[in-house]
Amino acid sequence: MSIYSPNIVTVSLNPSIDKGLEVPNFTIGAHQRGRRLFRRPAGKAVNVARTLGKLKIPTMLIGFIGKAQQDYFEHYINNDWVSCQLFANVKKTRENITIIDPVNRIETHIRDVGFEVSPADLNRMRKKLSLLARPDTLVAFSGSLPPGLSIEDFIELVQICQMNKARVAVDCSGKVLKACEPLGLWMIKPNIEELSELTGQKVFTSDEIIAAGRALREKVSVVLVSAGQEGAYLFTESVDLRGKLTIEASEVKNTVGAGDAMLAGYIAGVTLGKDSAGCFIDALATAGATITARGPGEFKPEAVEALRQRAEISPLV
Repeated sequence: MSIYSPNIVTVSLNPSIDKGLEVPNFTIGAHQRGRRLFRRPAGKAVNVARTLGKLKIPTMLIGFIGKAQQDYFEHYINNDWVSCQLFANVKKTRENITIIDPVNRIETHIRDVGFEVSPADLNRMRKKLSLLARPDTLVAFSGSLPPGLSIEDFIELVQICQMNKARVAVDCSGKVLKACEPLGLWMIKPNIEELSELTGQKVFTSDEIIAAGRALREKVSVVLVSAGQEGAYLFTESVDLRGKLTIEASEVKNTVGAGDAMLAGYIAGVTLGKDSAGCFIDALATAGATITARGPGEFKPEAVEALRQRAEISPLV
């Protein structure tokens, strides 16, 4: 069997700088003391790229960035495994805040909108993808759409990659995923909320997740559903699986970027020529390594190897 070893391109259309504050017993409206846990370049595609780099999978990160933050992003992300090639915009990159309450184990996420992408910016991205997308390329679009970039614009970017025979994975909001349904994507990675948006009805139970996943599999080759504490589900043309990773609550440090790590782990498995089950185990283990570290891409590679042994997967009947 030949191994499909693609060139990986992750696309960050709306990156951010994420700040994490630890505030014990966080209370809305109160004056409280906290301590900064982290400040780092982020956005879903950025997280995917950094995680792939940790797994030693060569990856290119493209997208948009505020000019004042370009050097900061490139210094933080560029390494032997990740090449950061972001288009500079004169406006400032958005900043998001995560408030972590370690006492009550609650995270509060505050998200900024981001700067507006101009028609000229969009045209540069069209040209970049036209150059990069090839039959041996896997392009992963992750994250929200910035102001100025419509769903129709996004679909055009995806179709540029598809016309060049690249595999395309999309991890965006349910509305964007819904618009992409007719495109015959290679892969999508919805969470439960996004799965509900895709189906047009609330999805709660395991049976409902399985029914929705199998319906989507008729239109998409790979459907990877992240289900939080319930684990994850995988639906492919050859096998449907449910998986879970046993992690104690005391081991969890930060859940931001867990879904991004899951996507990265699956892509890494594909790059290494693993079958669907092997890719799924890698996805679970990488997500687990991320939530037991301080943040996306900050785990030790050996943690992924150890967590593979704790991954449990079973076929869906």
